[in-house]
Amino acid sequence: GSTIKSLGTSFGFDQADIREFLAARSDNMIEAYIRFNQIWDTLFGLTYGLMYVVWVSVLFKPLAHKTGLLNLLPLNQVLFDWLENYQLAVIAKQYLADGLIASSNAQLASVFSMIKWACSGLTYLLILVGIVMLIARALGNKK
Repeated sequence: GSTIKSLGTSFGFDQADIREFLAARSDNMIEAYIRFNQIWDTLFGLTYGLMYVVWVSVLFKPLAHKTGLLNLLPLNQVLFDWLENYQLAVIAKQYLADGLIASSNAQLASVFSMIKWACSGLTYLLILVGIVMLIARALGNKK
């Protein structure tokens, strides 16, 4: 019945949202959430980050001499996803220990989440631009 189904998929959240999220779960569920953030979501972030790096590298290969390290932009999303996961694990551990959620930790996790989603938007925009350029090059080669 929580209004926030997953903190990691929300564009920002506050201390009350985190409390609602954690209060709706048992201690075992929170411990599983901590493990998920520390292990599986870390691997998922690495997987999608490398996938995006490859896509951008392939799409911008003809302009590699001009675009430089642009293909590494998706790794920013991974970095902030990892920082968000770490902070959410810290918050969940503190909640299990004493039922408290520090507002500074909640705010930091929320900022990391918003930066992660902003980086995600930039990555998608970059991929879209790359696809448009690829189509334009293909059409230009036909003429």
